Amino acid sequence: MPSTNPVETRIATILKDKNGILIITMKNCGLVDEFDVIDINLVLRHLSEKNPSYKLLDARAEWRMDAKAKERANLEDSTSKTRARAVVVSGIVKATLIKFLQSFSKKDYPQKTFTDWDEAYEWLLKIKSEK
Repeated sequence: MPSTNPVETRIATILKDKNGILIITMKNCGLVDEFDVIDINLVLRHLSEKNPSYKLLDARAEWRMDAKAKERANLEDSTSKTRARAVVVSGIVKATLIKFLQSFSKKDYPQKTFTDWDEAYEWLLKIKSEK
């Protein structure tokens, strides 16, 4: 499967690579609002053709979510068709904090936080090969 052309939104660049992994690279966009979350999820649904997907979120840029965006993201996540998600962050402190916060929010799919993009991608490929 060939890579898709990247889709640009205000907050991220999104593409589906040759292995079928959706790669979301956040931009230094400042505050993310609920409409940004709706926008990015429409792109993800389109690229995944509404099928369960493997997602790599590169969250190393400078951005944050307002309260309504967080609510919308939780709603969207509860209805999304995610098989597995890898999240790449900029440092070990941020990774530890995210892992702690994720422990309160159990998902129906594997999710793991990394500080190395290649490790995150390899983990997704491994999870995908086991399905």
